[in-house]
Amino acid sequence: MKFDLHIHSVYSDDSDMELVDIIRSAEAKGLDGIAILDHNTLDGYFKARDLETDLIIVPAMEVSTKKGHIMALGVQEKIEDRLSIESTTERIRERGGLSIAVHPYRFRSGLGEKNVRDNDWDGIEGLNGRCLSQKNKKAQKMAHDLRLPTTGGSDAHRLKSIGEAFTILKKVDDWEEVIQEVQKGNTEVGGRSRTLSQNLFYFKRTFSRWVKRGFKRI
Repeated sequence: MKFDLHIHSVYSDDSDMELVDIIRSAEAKGLDGIAILDHNTLDGYFKARDLETDLIIVPAMEVSTKKGHIMALGVQEKIEDRLSIESTTERIRERGGLSIAVHPYRFRSGLGEKNVRDNDWDGIEGLNGRCLSQKNKKAQKMAHDLRLPTTGGSDAHRLKSIGEAFTILKKVDDWEEVIQEVQKGNTEVGGRSRTLSQNLFYFKRTFSRWVKRGFKRI
């Protein structure tokens, strides 16, 4: 089964995708489930789970810490942002979720190798559709070194990008089983990384949005 565990909706400051459009696109691309990984909010998840679909909708959010972003996978209560890595991972686990270090080698929003190696994780995002192949390979190697499960997700902000990177799981029936399989390390990643030309395009787009936010980090 294929799950895109990293999609941003209109409830993130950097995406314009409506939830209905996300779900219909994921269905059309043959995905079995998705995670609406909006920045510092679960609003997208709560709205998405009430929509008509056969997709498994996994509760999740992307939390901004003082050092970078963390995926809170499986939480149904909001995690406070702008805290330390340790405080954030503690709160995620208190709420029954998994702490996943997303795009660890990304400039500005990634945690960086030292912060990942110096802290306790439930997994590492080994394939992010908006990262170059070199950075994804480094993330996968670090996960291997630390004996941690890997997840994959498109990090889509546009409909065409949904499903470009994904997590592969054996047959599961609900989101709770998704969490269990990730925790056990029964995952593979598939899809593709971003090309250099795509990277240049998105850099311009990201910079433009950063300016519009008044140079504030998400």
